Amino acid sequence: MEKATENLQQRNGYILILIAGMLWGSIGLFVTILKALGAGSALIAFLRLGIGFILLLPMMYAMQGIELFKIDKKGLLLCLALGIFSQGLFNLSYNEAIRKMGVATASVLLYTAPLFVCIMSGIFFKEKIGKVKIAALLVNITGCILTVTGGDFTSIHFSVYGTVVGVTAGFLYALMTILGKTSIKDYSSLTIIFYSFLFGTLFLGVVLQPWNDMRGRMNLYFIAAAIGFGLIPTVGSYFLYMNGLAKGLEASKVPVIASIETVVAAFIGIAVLHEAVSLAKLIGIGCVIASICLMNLVQQEKQGGSEGSLN
Repeated sequence: MEKATENLQQRNGYILILIAGMLWGSIGLFVTILKALGAGSALIAFLRLGIGFILLLPMMYAMQGIELFKIDKKGLLLCLALGIFSQGLFNLSYNEAIRKMGVATASVLLYTAPLFVCIMSGIFFKEKIGKVKIAALLVNITGCILTVTGGDFTSIHFSVYGTVVGVTAGFLYALMTILGKTSIKDYSSLTIIFYSFLFGTLFLGVVLQPWNDMRGRMNLYFIAAAIGFGLIPTVGSYFLYMNGLAKGLEASKVPVIASIETVVAAFIGIAVLHEAVSLAKLIGIGCVIASICLMNLVQQEKQGGSEGSLN
């Protein structure tokens, strides 16, 4: 009975991660809207965390008063690490990779994140990494690359510096799962998100100083888009993601499940932004979905007593 309850809890956790990934898939839509309204990359990165932080203030107070804002020094240090590394430095590294090599190449390098999570999960959480899990990771990475590039690799351009910052972005993105899994054991997910957004906002504000870019943009459409950006693929997605991690999930599986973000982003690009559809992109979408199914197969086999053969 206890095992069945644990399995149900983990299944619910993976569903939360899946929905979080779907919400993250809308990031490109909001970025496109904000850019069309005149916002630059620095302002967009700053707005995402800043608006998310502001939205959390009344939400958390309405839920439990000041209780959700209470945190000890250990929790603050974890949030500081999340805010600076997985929010601030991640955004800077990814934007720098885009600047040096373009969106396609930077995106390809970002998808090294599942490999980093897999390695760190084995080191810190002693998770077993078997053949099926490795196969799922490789299929997932291949699918993400095909979905992003549409099979057109002519736009892929590498440079030593760009590759370093691109892979760094992948590592910092992966670090969010490891730090999140560590912190969520002792603190409320909203508390962790709130303080990590706070530190991330302060870090990006000091480094990027996007204040000048805000001038003349505070109209109704811009404010509505910024609030949507801070609410849907930021507060909403991170809340679901952290709550999913709290269900005792295997960290190495999480980024593969969350990669549904790529599929959703592709569908939004096709349906809303009128991006081209190619066979390679469709194959990529199929690979991402197949990799998620493979990870689910590992879980099912483990429950059926075949852990040694798969994991």
